Amino acid sequence: MKWSLFKKIRKDGSETAKGAENLNQQSEKNNSERADEIFLEKVNERRQEDPLVGAKIGAKELVGNLINGMKDSKGVHIESLISILGSLAGYACQASLRKEYIENRGLQENQVFVILEGANGSRYYFGDMINKPLAEDQMSVWSLAAGMAHHLGCSQFPDLDDIFKHVTSTVGQDSYGIPRIPEEHKPGDIPYEYVANLWPMFLRTAERYCASPLEWPVMGGMALQEVIQWGKDVLNPQLALSIAMECAIPMAKADIKIKLEV
Repeated sequence: MKWSLFKKIRKDGSETAKGAENLNQQSEKNNSERADEIFLEKVNERRQEDPLVGAKIGAKELVGNLINGMKDSKGVHIESLISILGSLAGYACQASLRKEYIENRGLQENQVFVILEGANGSRYYFGDMINKPLAEDQMSVWSLAAGMAHHLGCSQFPDLDDIFKHVTSTVGQDSYGIPRIPEEHKPGDIPYEYVANLWPMFLRTAERYCASPLEWPVMGGMALQEVIQWGKDVLNPQLALSIAMECAIPMAKADIKIKLEV
């Protein structure tokens, strides 16, 4: 056999192997995508019996991803996890309104929010529409989180009016959005940074599972329920609830520059 022919056969064999590998990878990808489609179809079917099934599944996936990402040799810092979810759930109240009413339905920003501008030039978004998913609706972030705390034996609850008043009084100041949390329970970062960096992950999960943007805050509240229960032996549910709302309320009303994923 001539060496040139041998090299050609060897080359052709190598390329055939690579081609087979690529086909296998493509086949696996197609199978995975099809399995994903079937799963989401099943979720949609279950909405007939349980309209919030998507929010429930999304909440569990969100919590699992955060726990996996935060876990180190000491475990998970529960105060930081509660702060993250409170911040994201709060911001979801604003973001869901922007998506549903401004982007999808064409309303103007000032038709949805009462807009304030602080002395520092920052904008803040208030009003009944944002307070409903945050603290007034039966499935609001507050109702879901407080419901779990009550279920776990909590009989005294944070003064929600006091948190709202504090948030309003700090508009335009450097102290805006800094939760009033005991020093020994401080989270690893401030709510603004949690939202700016982690919102894309929350949004990806919410858009995948929620039937409507208006379910996004519900998903956030359900995620808080999961973690308040999960960490009950480490962090008192009353304190967990307080931390969650100290983060949720200011982030619901803040103008946050989201850091896009690269």
